[in-house]
Amino acid sequence: MRRRVAVIGAGIFGSTVAIHAARRGHEVHLFEKENQLLQAASRINQYRLHSGYHYPRSPDTAESCRHAEASFHLEYGDAIIRHVRHFYGVAKIGSKVSLVEFLSFCRAHGLPYERVEVPQLINPDVADVIEVTEASFDFDAIFLLVNAKLRQSGVFVHLGARFEGRMAKNFDKIILASYSSNNELLADLGIAEEEYQYEVCEKPVVTLPRSFGNTDIVIIDGPFMSVGPMGRTGRYVLGHVEHAIHHSNIGLRPDIPAGIQPYLNKGIIKDPPLTRMEDFIKSGSAFIPALRLAAHAGSMYTIRAVLPYRDATDERPTLVERVGTTIIKIFSGKISTCVEAARIACELI
Repeated sequence: MRRRVAVIGAGIFGSTVAIHAARRGHEVHLFEKENQLLQAASRINQYRLHSGYHYPRSPDTAESCRHAEASFHLEYGDAIIRHVRHFYGVAKIGSKVSLVEFLSFCRAHGLPYERVEVPQLINPDVADVIEVTEASFDFDAIFLLVNAKLRQSGVFVHLGARFEGRMAKNFDKIILASYSSNNELLADLGIAEEEYQYEVCEKPVVTLPRSFGNTDIVIIDGPFMSVGPMGRTGRYVLGHVEHAIHHSNIGLRPDIPAGIQPYLNKGIIKDPPLTRMEDFIKSGSAFIPALRLAAHAGSMYTIRAVLPYRDATDERPTLVERVGTTIIKIFSGKISTCVEAARIACELI
């Protein structure tokens, strides 16, 4: 049966479910409060497609990433960056998972790996290194693909348009895919809100020596960092479990520091007044010596939302569920699961 469907939030999850719903013959309207697609967490992240390696303390998250990977490649394969080498370094001190435990986890979940030594990239005195088969993606390519697929599938795209509860009567089904803003929409639709852990995050963008190469590195499993290519720009994005988070709260809405508010989801901010770049470099260069030579091009800021009280497992599930007779909610922070989430949402439609 053909339905009139509203999708709220034009990040990668909302855009993908809109595309798939339109392909199934529904009349789909995609609403985005920003003036462009993919402007928040879909744009500001590590550009890494998780295959499961990142979650040795959450087997369910690892399995969902591994299971969803093929569908992402099928839909957005043209945006995958080839010839990036991916390394995981297991910290010898302070890691919540030992090397033996990590390798056992990889074998149990069918995640290929190879023990390697790359002292020019990762200090062997502080971390054991495994080369893995994950992939990176090019945001600019994803952006072009999403725009083209929305046009081809006939989705009606409404940019700079905030969906309001009073508009619900015009649609048979409503899909919430606005990530950290889901609660605002639930409240407007008269649906009970849920607590999340909100994190106001900084993603420094740097240039590195050419010798660093096309390389993505993750140090696990604790208060450590990562560095990976920013698409095909020649720059790199830094992540850190602690230093990236300027503010965190558990509740129904994010608490946003006033000084960061103007920079949220605005792309790269040059010479940002609030940056923890020095902390990133100081802690990260102990593992990745090349970071001492990093030149700060600017930082990106966004809000991340995760389920609260999951610190012990670092669980990151992809949730697609009915929250009302006509309302379906999508919540996930793993871009690689967007096509699988769209498939489930379309079945609920």
